[in-house]
Amino acid sequence: MTSSSQQSLEKGKFFYAVILADKEKDVGLLGLNGEKVHFIFYKDIAAVVSGHPRVDVIKLLRKNLSPYHRVCRELGKTFTTLPAKFGQIAKDEHEVRKVLEANYTRIRSELSRLHNKVEMGLTIFWQVDDVFQYFLSKDAELKSRREKLLQRGGSASRMERLNFGEFFHQRMIDAKDKIAKQVISLFPAEEIRIEEPSEEKMVMNVSLLVTKNSLKNFDEALTKVANMLGEEYSVKVDGPWLPFSFVKRLELGFNR
Repeated sequence: MTSSSQQSLEKGKFFYAVILADKEKDVGLLGLNGEKVHFIFYKDIAAVVSGHPRVDVIKLLRKNLSPYHRVCRELGKTFTTLPAKFGQIAKDEHEVRKVLEANYTRIRSELSRLHNKVEMGLTIFWQVDDVFQYFLSKDAELKSRREKLLQRGGSASRMERLNFGEFFHQRMIDAKDKIAKQVISLFPAEEIRIEEPSEEKMVMNVSLLVTKNSLKNFDEALTKVANMLGEEYSVKVDGPWLPFSFVKRLELGFNR
């Protein structure tokens, strides 16, 4: 066996996350290859690791990704958790501790930002059969332009029809933006992540980073939103979840 082959079989430390913790706790989790998960401490933070051969690349297969995601999710239920970018392997505990020390200020600041916070998802849809007909009933200018176009009949040019379509699309975007601003202003969010609506009837799709203490206020805001929008809209709430949409997965550059 060559020295490089021997090196690849040596056990390193697969890196899952850094958590806010200052004492050992047996979390009873198994990671990749069924290896037991444990902590490596530096001050009031700890790297969460398990034993793993020191290979150059860990393939993005379900058998590898599933335990990685499961460990991160379970950690987040108990600890303030900063997940790591998948696939990082340290040489040993000494290297892990050394890297934690070198990056402590950055890591600790990020953990403070996430501490005692959860993620809530909020999506709103128009609960109508036909969005175009709905807008015609609500938007006088859109209705007027359409009537003029219909009066032209077959004499209306292709460009005129395209312009009308673009006008309708822009009115719909403006309506979505207006509603989103009104709704978001009602919620006690620390941070907001806005996603583009994925379908025509979707008015807004946002993730909100909120403190656990403000979840009661979140429910009150939902009631206000329902009263403000009325029966023409449906509101869907997801969460509370771990706030992983609001973090960049940690990359510490362990040596090989």
